[in-house]
Amino acid sequence: MNIAIYQYHRQDTHSQDMNQSSEHLILSAVSLCKEKAVELYGEDNNIYTYIDTETRMIKSKCMEGAYVRPKLEDLLVDIKSGAIQAVIVTYMGVVASDFNFVLAFYIYLCQHKVKLATVREGEKINDMMEKALEEYWNKM
Repeated sequence: MNIAIYQYHRQDTHSQDMNQSSEHLILSAVSLCKEKAVELYGEDNNIYTYIDTETRMIKSKCMEGAYVRPKLEDLLVDIKSGAIQAVIVTYMGVVASDFNFVLAFYIYLCQHKVKLATVREGEKINDMMEKALEEYWNKM
């Protein structure tokens, strides 16, 4: 199984370079995601890491107009191509702070039959997202 780990860390607006503590936070988060991948899917998997420190407008047609990070966009392309079967993040806020974008991301994963897990909730996040999606549609 090919597993993607996605992590985002906002760069300090006054600095172009990541400082050592920022790099440590990212590496720590990635390590937690790798541990969760082994816990959920075993050790016999390929793990690919996507790390962002910047944001720009997305080019992907499925979520056009939303802000995204370049490596997240690369992840979406890899998912679409079938190269990724599972995505692990520390928490959903890493993907986006906008709830509508988080739901769109979840729908995109479902459309491509990609599993989702977070460090805290594991695969239970799918049940939580499904419930949130139902509530969203019921309000429409």
